Amino acid sequence: MSIVEQDADDPKRTAVLAAAAGVFGRYGFPKTSMEAVAKAAGISRPGLYLLFPNKEQLYRATMRGVMERAQQAMQACLADPSTSFDERVVAGLDALMGPYIDTQVARDLNELLENSEPQLGSMFHDYQVRAQATLRAHIDATAPGGLLDAQRTADDVMDLLFSAALTWKSTSTTRDEFRDRIRRALRLLHR
Repeated sequence: MSIVEQDADDPKRTAVLAAAAGVFGRYGFPKTSMEAVAKAAGISRPGLYLLFPNKEQLYRATMRGVMERAQQAMQACLADPSTSFDERVVAGLDALMGPYIDTQVARDLNELLENSEPQLGSMFHDYQVRAQATLRAHIDATAPGGLLDAQRTADDVMDLLFSAALTWKSTSTTRDEFRDRIRRALRLLHR
């Protein structure tokens, strides 16, 4: 059972983790207090401590949930048979990275994820490796003719698209701009 499924079974835990994502995103790990998360979640501080014995465990659970939901959204987009290969890739990368573009809280949450190695250990790196493997497998299995050949492998295409998307996530001002850049990259790859 994934963390998202596990949390869905406990509405109080789900509410706490949703509130914690907002509070951590706004204030960062060091400035977030258990009191602030409890208040945002509408529960008492002792009630929060019953669910999570300390801020580090709350943070890890919060970020694990954020990453797991993004990974599942990406996989759902890549598996959608009603859209073209290019649109599945655009939608998948947007599901994975697009939520960190539009708002200040989203950008803050992204920065928090990217700079949390002391609290998260290898979790964020492992998440990116898993997302890359998912994208690589999708490209390898479903790429239209002519996209892959002896000189351009699924790993090459994945690496280019994933690396570019990471950069564009930070430099795009809107999700539409982010998606358009991925579409243009795919058009160039098809040439």
